[in-house]
Amino acid sequence: MRLVHHAHLLYTARPMRGTSRISVLRIGRRRCAISLPLLAVALAIVAHPVLAKKDIYGEESNEFPFDEKYVEKWQESAISLPPYPDDRDLLPVAMNSTDTLKIFIDGKSITRAPDLVARFALVVESPSGARSVFYDGYRCETRQYKTYAIGTTQHTWSPAANPQWLTIPRSEINAFRDVIYRRYVCDGQKSARSPQDLRRLLQDQP
Repeated sequence: MRLVHHAHLLYTARPMRGTSRISVLRIGRRRCAISLPLLAVALAIVAHPVLAKKDIYGEESNEFPFDEKYVEKWQESAISLPPYPDDRDLLPVAMNSTDTLKIFIDGKSITRAPDLVARFALVVESPSGARSVFYDGYRCETRQYKTYAIGTTQHTWSPAANPQWLTIPRSEINAFRDVIYRRYVCDGQKSARSPQDLRRLLQDQP
């Protein structure tokens, strides 16, 4: 009996019959399962504009997309400075009991332009009697004010260099612009009162 040394048995594994076909089918099904949702999303995106134009009965909708360019934007009216306030025309503004400032509005300077901004001369007096005078505008819709000019010691106006609309501050003490805005200038619909109504409201206060 002869033994064969150094013999190597070479074996190449072959897939079982039908295995490759099953693998291909599985891969194909997996790709199909992934593709179907993507296809549905793509069809929905394409079909949405068409469907959006019709109501549930298949009729054309009367709704139109909003286009901001057709909206008339707010534009501030041109202003001119009023005469410097005279003490005889000053109307006191009732403030909170904790406030230390005295506030007055020049009744003759009250206006409301087409831009719906209420404008008037405002006098702020400190406990020592020192006064600061402003020509202000109030926008009720946005809760803003703008100071157009400041009074001088010569009783003339000094126009503000670069007046800007600012948010009316809220503070607990001496918040005179907040009081004027909430209690006097603006009505319940957040619109500026007419000069006649504002003047009457100031005159009739206790």
